[in-house]
Amino acid sequence: MVSTLWTPPGATGYSVSSAGNNADTGGQVEAHIFRVKDPVTGRQNKFCILADEATSQAHLEDMASQAVDNWLTEVRAENRKPAPTPEQRKEIGRILNDIRTHRLKRKDSSNGRIYYRGGRK
Repeated sequence: MVSTLWTPPGATGYSVSSAGNNADTGGQVEAHIFRVKDPVTGRQNKFCILADEATSQAHLEDMASQAVDNWLTEVRAENRKPAPTPEQRKEIGRILNDIRTHRLKRKDSSNGRIYYRGGRK
C-alpha cells in the first residue's frame, strides 16, 4: 500500500500495523502510528491514522501533518503564561517567606494558633 511515508518534523517513531478489514469493501485497514515530540514544550504525543487501500499516500501524509499541526497549536496555546518579572519574583519571595514564618509560629504554639480573638466586652 504505502512504501515510505513522510513523517512530520519532530517524529521520534513510526510503525504500521494491521487494524482489521474494511466493513464495506473487505480490504485491509492499516494503522499508521507515530510519536511526535514538541521541541518547545517538551511534551510528547502518539498519533494513529487509519488508512485503507483506497487512501492515497498524499492524503495520508496530509492527515498526519494536520493532526500534528493541530496538536502543536493546542499544546503551545496551553503554555502561554509569561515568566514573572523581577518585581513579581520579589513579591512571590516575600509571600513565601511570610508563609514560612507563620508556619514556624504555629508550630511553636501549643494549640496551633497564632492569633486570638479579642477579649469579651
